Amino acid sequence: MYIFIINPRAGNGRAKHIFSQITKSNLYQKFESTYYFTKYPGHAEEIANQILEDPKLESIIVIGGDGTIHEVLNGLANSSVPVAFIPGGSGNDFARGCNIKGSPLEVLRDIINRDSSSKPYWIGNYRQDQQPNRNFVNSIGFGFDAQIADTVNKSVYKNILNRLGIGTFSYVIALIQVLIRFKPMMVNININQKQRKLTNCWMVTTGNHPYYGGGMKIIPNAKIQPNILPVLIIHDISKWKVLSLFITVFFGKHLMFKEVEVLETTGFTIDSDQEIFFQVDGQTGTCKSCIITKQTEPVNLQGTNIR
Repeated sequence: MYIFIINPRAGNGRAKHIFSQITKSNLYQKFESTYYFTKYPGHAEEIANQILEDPKLESIIVIGGDGTIHEVLNGLANSSVPVAFIPGGSGNDFARGCNIKGSPLEVLRDIINRDSSSKPYWIGNYRQDQQPNRNFVNSIGFGFDAQIADTVNKSVYKNILNRLGIGTFSYVIALIQVLIRFKPMMVNININQKQRKLTNCWMVTTGNHPYYGGGMKIIPNAKIQPNILPVLIIHDISKWKVLSLFITVFFGKHLMFKEVEVLETTGFTIDSDQEIFFQVDGQTGTCKSCIITKQTEPVNLQGTNIR
């Protein structure tokens, strides 16, 4: 039994349209399946947790955006149930990081032929302000990038630009908005058994693959791998120079800036005396402390071309 979880609002209705096309195909008629549409934020997580008890469950196929796959993998916790993803969101960084390519029907065909396409994917874990542990699929970041994501999520132009197929420009607009008012952070990080105090820090971010924000190669050398987390830090930098830096992010060339530092670690902690913005897979909030680690057991992903 294949169970589809679809976010009908993802990509301004794109995910719902994709599933409609799939149900009309001959391929869809060849296997046993059922489906669920999400109805509110967090619903995909609830569905994933509930259907784990289905004895016929072979695989979960997610159709939506990065937020949808984030919810599903949190709902599955440490389950070994295979998961597949058909991108239907606006950014689709998870699909980009996993090299999921082709039309929705081509991706579905790869999923069904799972013996030749199943790959491991190691997600990350985070725990903020003594809250329960949760998972991040793409990335988690603190500071400037988190405020940009928060501004995009609250904007009126995000949906308009997504409908026009130029959703990435919403991050460019938000970058300029945030740049005007942004104040660098003062944070402490404990990384590789060293305690560091960062003053006038712009951002600290880590990811399971290079991409976020709809295709920005924020950590170009990040790999889908166990144990290792790459951490990018942007130190004290002028606001005018930030514009140049983020133009080069799309090409992964921002590492040449002297204010950019990249480390590798198995995990780290970050804390501050004041509330700091964070983003996890595009969803935002604030916290004073966070523990970030890498999950040791992989998720079994189907229909991918991870290398």
